[in-house]
Amino acid sequence: MMQSLPSTPEPMTELPRKLEAKPLRELALLYLRLGTTAFGGPAAHIALMEDEVVRRRHWLTHEQFLDLLGVVNLIPGPNSTEMAIQIGYRVAGWRGCSSAEFVSSCQLLF
Repeated sequence: MMQSLPSTPEPMTELPRKLEAKPLRELALLYLRLGTTAFGGPAAHIALMEDEVVRRRHWLTHEQFLDLLGVVNLIPGPNSTEMAIQIGYRVAGWRGCSSAEFVSSCQLLF
């Protein structure tokens, strides 16, 4: 005897786990510190971002960080600023993108 398929799909009992929104202030202060104290160009900034975002704060996994790094390398422009924008979006949404300006604007000051 064949079973008939349900006419409407059953709702998901558990939604996929989303990254929790982090405070925008914490993200902006991180980028301000990286922009004012980091020295060594985009490669150094990205290494410092990995240390802060993956190892210390656990906002992203190492695999997620590497995926973002791969995307950033495909886009023309300054890699560290683009990485800050991508991390800002993943962590705090659209407002997190604007906090990435601290990285690039502080680099212009020094």
